Amino acid sequence: MAMNIPASAPSDFTELPTGTYPAVIRGIWDIGVHKNEWQGVVKMNHQVIISYEFDEVIPDGKYEGDKYTINTWVNLPKSFDDRSKFIKIRNAIEGRATTAEDYIDYNEQLLVGKNVLVAVEHTPKGKPKIVTVNSPMKGMAVLVPVNTPEMPEWVKTNFLDKAIDVLAQPVVQEAPPLESFVPLPEDGLPF
Repeated sequence: MAMNIPASAPSDFTELPTGTYPAVIRGIWDIGVHKNEWQGVVKMNHQVIISYEFDEVIPDGKYEGDKYTINTWVNLPKSFDDRSKFIKIRNAIEGRATTAEDYIDYNEQLLVGKNVLVAVEHTPKGKPKIVTVNSPMKGMAVLVPVNTPEMPEWVKTNFLDKAIDVLAQPVVQEAPPLESFVPLPEDGLPF
């Protein structure tokens, strides 16, 4: 069976090549709660965008001379589960496992400015994506973000403005059907 992948929009510059690079967390932007559906299951996920900035410079096009950046969308964890993508990234950045104490008044903004070592691959459409995040190697040059860590306008209009206000959502709980209630025995004791 032939597989046709539509071409993506042309880029205004040469994409960051596949490889392993030092990077710095440029910003973490909380975009609120969004509804996701996968295989018929609908979930509400609180999401953040993690923006990585690289030391490599865009060689051509409209953004020539700017630093490369790659953004990833990550669900904030609902528990302390080490399978959470955010916790895996946090553990890699901190270079240690997360403990329950780490989550008392935890602020994900503490990760901004931290250096990491990331592996970059390309999607079938040729766009770079981050596949692994690791703590920096000893002796690696420390990077400082050049671009501003504030939430860009495109994030506000495309994601933040479309977030679901979970507090405004009505909570609807249906009563179980009457058939599900088990009648009490004659003596009134349930056992």
